[in-house]
Amino acid sequence: MRKIFLVCLSCAIFSLVHAQTKEQEIEAIKTVCSYYMDGGTNGDSVLFSKAFSPTGQMQYMRNDTLVIVSLKDFMARMKNTGTKQNRKTSIESIQVFGNAATAKLTIEYPTFYFHDIMGLLKTKDGWKIVSKIFYREEKPKAP
Repeated sequence: MRKIFLVCLSCAIFSLVHAQTKEQEIEAIKTVCSYYMDGGTNGDSVLFSKAFSPTGQMQYMRNDTLVIVSLKDFMARMKNTGTKQNRKTSIESIQVFGNAATAKLTIEYPTFYFHDIMGLLKTKDGWKIVSKIFYREEKPKAP
């Protein structure tokens, strides 16, 4: 009976430690996504760039054509203006699979939304966005 108790206790402790570790990873990913969103919202290129691996790519569709931009070039487009953008940001979901993760973000502007799907990897420098795809959704026009 004592062996069964010890096995159950060990399993419970392992599950608790595993759950805490996964929660810590999710919080670290939220931080990285916040660098991207807050840096973009506040015109802070230094904060914005902390989110990305410069070796990654952004891909999106423009007029039925696939456009590929290096994340290094994407970061270079972000100017350090300090000007606050009129937008709201949110993290819709995060999924973690060991050292790989996805995050679904929404950025709402007055007339449209950006739906960003980020691929992240845990590197020696922590979590970094290594891929970005997005869709721009126009808001319905008021009657």
